[in-house]
Amino acid sequence: METTGRGVLATPQVRGGTISCEAILLLLLAILLSASPALAEPCSKPAARSKIAETLRLASEQRPVNLTFRTGADGVKLSLGLKSKYPDDMTIILQNDFEQLNVKDDRFDVLLRLRGARERVTVPFHAIKSFWDKSELKCSDG
Repeated sequence: METTGRGVLATPQVRGGTISCEAILLLLLAILLSASPALAEPCSKPAARSKIAETLRLASEQRPVNLTFRTGADGVKLSLGLKSKYPDDMTIILQNDFEQLNVKDDRFDVLLRLRGARERVTVPFHAIKSFWDKSELKCSDG
C-alpha cells in the first residue's frame, strides 16, 4: 500500500479493482478464526476421535499430521526420558521420521525417530489435546 497526502493509506489495487480496508480485515479475521482452538471441535468427542483415527491412517502417505497430547494421561506410554523432558504435553509431527504406525479404535502407537534414537510411543485418543491435518486444525480441547 502507498501513502497519499497526510499519511492516509491508499486503497490497494487488484486487477483493475480495489479492495477496501474492511474487506482485508474481514479476510484476516476469517483466517484467524479458522485456526482458532476456541472454534475447533473438542478432541474428546467421539466424532473427532473417529476423524483422528481416519486421518492418522493417511500419515503414511507423506501427509503431515501434527498432534499434541497429555503425556501424563492414562494409557500414554513413552520412555522415561521423553516423560521427563515433556512432563505435561508433547507435540509430534508424523510426516517423515516415523515407522510402524498402528491405529486402533481407541489409540495409536508409533515408532518415532528422534535425534537418531528410536522411541515407541502409545497415545490413547482421549489424551489428545489438539490435532492438525496438514495446516488445518481439526480438533482442540483448548
